[in-house]
Amino acid sequence: MTITGIPRIPFLDLSRQHKEIAAPLAVAVDKVISQGRFILAEEVSEFEQEWATYCGTSACAGVASGTDAISLALSACGKIVAGRGDEVITSALSAGYTALAILQAGAVPVFADVDPETLLLDPSSVESRVTSQTRAIVPVHLYGRVCEMQPLADIAVRYGLAIVEDAAQAHGAWKPQRAVFELGSIAAFSFYPTKNLGACGDGGAVVSNDTDLISRVKLLREGGHENAYWQSVTGRNSRLDELQAAILRVKLPYLAEWNERRRKLSDIYDLTLASSNDVHPVRRGRRSAHHLYVVVSTCRDDIRRYLRNEGIETVVHYPFSLDQCSMFGRQTGENKHAERASSSVLSLPMNSHTTVSEVAAVCDTILRFRKQARSASLQCI
Repeated sequence: MTITGIPRIPFLDLSRQHKEIAAPLAVAVDKVISQGRFILAEEVSEFEQEWATYCGTSACAGVASGTDAISLALSACGKIVAGRGDEVITSALSAGYTALAILQAGAVPVFADVDPETLLLDPSSVESRVTSQTRAIVPVHLYGRVCEMQPLADIAVRYGLAIVEDAAQAHGAWKPQRAVFELGSIAAFSFYPTKNLGACGDGGAVVSNDTDLISRVKLLREGGHENAYWQSVTGRNSRLDELQAAILRVKLPYLAEWNERRRKLSDIYDLTLASSNDVHPVRRGRRSAHHLYVVVSTCRDDIRRYLRNEGIETVVHYPFSLDQCSMFGRQTGENKHAERASSSVLSLPMNSHTTVSEVAAVCDTILRFRKQARSASLQCI
């Protein structure tokens, strides 16, 4: 660790990305400010078209955050009546915002377990949670890895449920120019700054091949107002602003290249850490945006401490499963794989602007950990 406390290998340094595109960013921001139109004008409209095209969908609605994207998508599906006790099944291993969005839509989050190897939503666990009150499923494409959607789609058809995909970490996990959301009728994205496609503030979007559904999201994002003052339904104030849309339009052409950089770094981690007995990479699955590089270890806290002492910053995504959170209704003991993962997952430095030498240094440090662990007689070795 340096004298100032700044890690020599940061988990994420967004200034690197912004330096690469500083000139076009400045032009885009100056253009919006000079035009003086900041809410739902040309930049948002153009970005909605471009993001829908990139995702291979028919339409897109820009909203204020990824949380709102999930919540408004659920509301627009028309299956949830607030206060009725409607249930929405989602993963027990996710950010709390996934469950919060379900609450904000007026439903009750119900947590299903994850596959122990991929940490993605387990379809058999989902089906075991279905009741007469179930109205929708929210699969979480965790760490950028895409859930196997066909089994979930089969469950949705069997029980008449909606599917809203939480794709907040999965920007570009699918091949551009190809329809990818045909199994789930709707997908929700976050453009929080740390995402693969991140704004310089909050933002989100809903994409779908159902243009009527996107029209309902656009109605709900403006408080439910059909025109300037006539409110036909109860919505909320949730709009992607022009400045963020302009920034996202600058970044979007770089997304494929930035994701490819992530993939190459993930490959280096996979290859180098294959010889480590202390950490085990989470299996990617068939498709991934490589949003995070996550390993599991019974020595998670010891390894993290060792890395921190060597000036390497790490993050835990996520330190507890959502079924353990009192705000969402405790269901402890029902999702053993998610609960076990929460005590063993560790995210290593890996993003579009992490360097190859930094990844090599992280790997070398992890491989050195075993010697230190032996001398300390740690139980995890």
